Amino acid sequence: MSKIRSLIAQFRHTLDPLRGLDESQWLSSVGRNAPMAVGVAVPDWRGVYSSVANLFPACLPVRDALTKRSAGRVAELILQTGASRVVFGSFAPTYIHLLRALEQASRKIEVYSISYGSFMQSNERTGWTMLQLLKQLVVEGRIKKLGFAKAGMAEVYHRLGVRSAFVMHTVDKVPAAASVPLPGGPHLGLAAVSLATWRKLPFAMLAAVTEIPDAVLHIAGAGGRVVEFVRQMRLDARISSQPLPQSELPQLLRSMHLNLYVTLSECCPMLPLESLAEGAPCLTGPSSHLFEDSAYLRSRLVVDYPERNDVIARYIRQALHERDEIIGAYRKWLPGYSEQCRRSVASFLDLPAAQQYLPKNAA
Repeated sequence: MSKIRSLIAQFRHTLDPLRGLDESQWLSSVGRNAPMAVGVAVPDWRGVYSSVANLFPACLPVRDALTKRSAGRVAELILQTGASRVVFGSFAPTYIHLLRALEQASRKIEVYSISYGSFMQSNERTGWTMLQLLKQLVVEGRIKKLGFAKAGMAEVYHRLGVRSAFVMHTVDKVPAAASVPLPGGPHLGLAAVSLATWRKLPFAMLAAVTEIPDAVLHIAGAGGRVVEFVRQMRLDARISSQPLPQSELPQLLRSMHLNLYVTLSECCPMLPLESLAEGAPCLTGPSSHLFEDSAYLRSRLVVDYPERNDVIARYIRQALHERDEIIGAYRKWLPGYSEQCRRSVASFLDLPAAQQYLPKNAA
């Protein structure tokens, strides 16, 4: 009987949407920030969670495991912060329970949500279904406004009569200088490997590395096909089958000469910004708005043909040669870009200019 109780307890713990969170400590840290808005995001959705945590003074990690009962508990935790707004960083299916709990709360709190998809994902059932749900919730007035991390989408929904806004994302940390990478190499990091979606396949990047003499790849979260491909290409690689814990990501990024994130479709990729924040350049694909206002950074970091390994290899060589110059240019570019991000969030949250919203790292 005790074994059964233990198994039941473990099962319930697994389903706890706030699993691993010290609620008192979280509330204490939030209280010091006096937030105007609380962000809510699924911690396992690492890019989404990173973007929300970098924009909002308080980000509550809530897994996609809410029930009516647990949603009430999470809603009460949010209300205790004193915030007047809550922002869902992407809308997980069970977040509908949290929305209902907030609607029934004793104190009114305005609800906003951000979409991290793109029109290219409209053939994917879950993404399409959730986007239609969000649109309906805004039309009904249950969510005040829908934000989009993908440039251009907000204007489309605005024309459809849906309150919407473009929400820019940043990592508000200016690197002191280019990082000091591991000796030897060049060391190239590939920290986001996915075979689950066509948008983030790594194979063109892997093939590009065959053109880089003495390159050492550091790959996290690699599946069997990635391992097989690396062997076929005779690459020198340090491979882990497990995704890197978020707490260890900054150290890996800064220890690389260059990081690779050349994907086919994105809204606003966070990994390049996280890498540059650590002083290591990172290549990315051409599908986001990043660096469109900097001719130099765009020409050095945004690969214009992300499916062509020969083009990626050319960008790798160029970035390795101009590593210090790239970080120097990024240091000058970031403050202006972060200011644009703050203004976009203030507009999204319907805040007047005098109350411009500041992210937690902007002290």
